[in-house]
Amino acid sequence: MKKHVTFLLICFAVVLVVASIGQAQKKITGPWIWMIAPTEAGKGGADSTDIDTLSKASGGSVTQEGVAKNGVKAGQKCGKLAWTWGELPATGGNNVNDLMVKIGLGKGDINDHDSWAYIELNATAKKGVTARVGSDDCIVVWLNGEIVHRNAVDRGAGGFQDTFKVDLVDGINRLLVKVGEAGGGWSMFVGIDADYNIMDFETFGGNVVRPQNDKTVTQNQKLE
Repeated sequence: MKKHVTFLLICFAVVLVVASIGQAQKKITGPWIWMIAPTEAGKGGADSTDIDTLSKASGGSVTQEGVAKNGVKAGQKCGKLAWTWGELPATGGNNVNDLMVKIGLGKGDINDHDSWAYIELNATAKKGVTARVGSDDCIVVWLNGEIVHRNAVDRGAGGFQDTFKVDLVDGINRLLVKVGEAGGGWSMFVGIDADYNIMDFETFGGNVVRPQNDKTVTQNQKLE
């Protein structure tokens, strides 16, 4: 009897692990190219949704709209920091903060900051594609230079929360996501229900970084 119960528990655990992996695969983990910038003290999160703190940090030489339309390369400077590529964990309520510390853009518990994550997806043109995001706290999403989603909110997030529609173009689709952090956790989750390739990163200076162990990643995201 004990062996039977143990076997059932093991099977149940395996199912949970597989389900967890399936959920993780629905999120775009990247690698993305990252930048962060401080907000005014106590003005992070929802209060910073429509403020281009990227422009403030760079003295006006780098703007959200410019990156959204033209892209950016790892290694390019923005104030005292350089755009840095990093793989975003697919789970956790503090995955952005953890990654920013890991890649050297910040230290400890980072509050009153905005983050920007940039990635290029190679896809076939398709209209009305379902996209989902989750964020701690506020979020703004640009696709090919246009804002396609905005939510000025202070909240926690461990997965998808908002659903909206986007139109993909043939070839390169430039995706930029801003998440404003007030205090506590700092997280981001993004998914698009489409077939696409995550493009290689050409770094500032000419080097090329290939996602996930030197392979272009094809993801078929079916968001349920």
